[in-house]
Parts: sequence; C-alpha cells; structure tokens
Amino acid sequence: MSWRDRPYSQQGYNPPPPGRSGGFMGGMPRPGRVVGRLLIVNVVVFFLQVLPAFNTQLLTWCTVIPAYWWQPWRYITFQFLHAGLFHILFNMIGLYFLGMMLEASWGARRFLVFYLGCGAAAGVAHVVMVFAMGGDMETVLLGASGGVYGVVFACAVLFPHIRVIVFLFPMPIRTAAALFLGIAVFFTLQEIVGGGAMGGGVSHVAHLGGAIAAAVWIWVLPKLRMKLRFSNRPAGQGQWEKQLKRRQEQREKIDRILDKIRSEGIGSLSRGEKKTLQQASEGMKNEK
Repeated sequence: MSWRDRPYSQQGYNPPPPGRSGGFMGGMPRPGRVVGRLLIVNVVVFFLQVLPAFNTQLLTWCTVIPAYWWQPWRYITFQFLHAGLFHILFNMIGLYFLGMMLEASWGARRFLVFYLGCGAAAGVAHVVMVFAMGGDMETVLLGASGGVYGVVFACAVLFPHIRVIVFLFPMPIRTAAALFLGIAVFFTLQEIVGGGAMGGGVSHVAHLGGAIAAAVWIWVLPKLRMKLRFSNRPAGQGQWEKQLKRRQEQREKIDRILDKIRSEGIGSLSRGEKKTLQQASEGMKNEK
C-alpha cells in the first residue's frame, strides 16, 4: 500500500492537532517536544552570536567549512546558527508551523532524525558543490534552511491539502514547495554555469540537498526496507508472505471504513463494518 492510500493523502484529512496553549503563546498551538526545543536552542544560539566572543567561536567551530569537511559535528551544529534576524525568523516560522505537524504525525524521535538528517544532507551538498566547482574552501555555511526545506517537502507530500502564506500570498503547500524547489534548482544550475557556489551569499545547492534528502526519506527508504524484509525472509516461508498480504488488505479495509466515518458519520456503518472496526481495535490493544 502506497502513501496515496493512507488517510493523510485523502481530501479533507486533518492532521493530528498539536496541543493548544494560552499564556505567553497567545493562544497559538503549542509545538511538540522536539519542535519546541529546537526553537529554543536556535533562539538561544542566535543571541549568543550577538556577543563577539561567542560569535567568533561559534563561526569557527560550529559552521560547515569545506576545508574541514571531515569534522562530522559541523553537519549538525551549523543548523543552529543564522546570519541575521530575517534568516532565523523565516526558518523558525517554517519549523514551527510545519514541523509540529510532522512531529504530531511521525512522533518525536522520527521527526528529529528526519529534520537533522535533511539539514546534514544540505551541509554535505554544499561541501560537494564547493569541491566540484573549485570554490572557496573557507566558505562558511550556517542556518536551518536545509532542514526546513526538507520539512516543507515532506508536508507537501503527506499533507497536500493545507495552505501556507508565501510572500503575503496564500497558496497550496505543493505550489509553495514547487516554487521553492524551482528557485533552488534554477540558482544551483546558474552557479554551476557560473563556476561558483554561494551565489549572493545563499547556498541554493544546500536547500536542494535538504529537499532531496526528504524525497529519499519518504519514497526510497520505505521501498528499501521492504526489499530487505523480503530478501532476509527464510526460504520456504510463503505463509509469512500471505500473512503480510492479509494485513495489508485489512489496513486498506480499515482505511475505507474510517473514510466513510469521516464523510458520512459513524451512524452510516453497517453491522459488519462496525464489527471489523471493533476487531481491529482489539487487535491493536493486544499488540501493545
């Protein structure tokens, strides 16, 4: 069963709502545990950058610098530094509004690995570009844009019906993702033709790297995991394959029943559908 068959890809699907909060949040949705801590760390590090002593040390030891490509911590730490107020503002807005949707859907640990992984891929893409184009090996890369690009791309695939505001214009998230991706591709090609990276002080190839990492996570990794499961299956166990097929058919049946509840209400279910739903609920309790 592909992602297109899942409830979150269907028209009218509403992702799990994050918690609400009053107080200092002013009624805004409260971000999940991971998104909330990421926001705090980014803001704290940004204020530390204002202090000259900390700024020098952070830029020296925590940014991605192609000349020091072999220092692995840089591919994580650079994601928490920013070049200015608007840089961190736009990144944190994207992380807040879209990141908490992914965290609510995937869970804290999976989202954190995804977000940092997309950011690290952005750093690697930047280093590869500099090496390939013979650019300045001391070029500094910093910012959460790679991870945020990954978040935008993932939300465009998983929650295609939500709308976002880009440059004061509301638009479907898939349109926004296509716009951002097109800009990244255009300027990356322009940098390749021009023979340099970081055109205008922005690493567009890093943005592209974050989006590509998200595509690999969503489309490629699930297929690889499925192939590994089949390849590691002992010979002569065709029963396992039949059981897997029955589980897939059962999930599809439950999805259809849930779609019917969402569109017509629970009163529209037949006795058989209610029994199927009850059996699935009891099965989930027994698995815990």
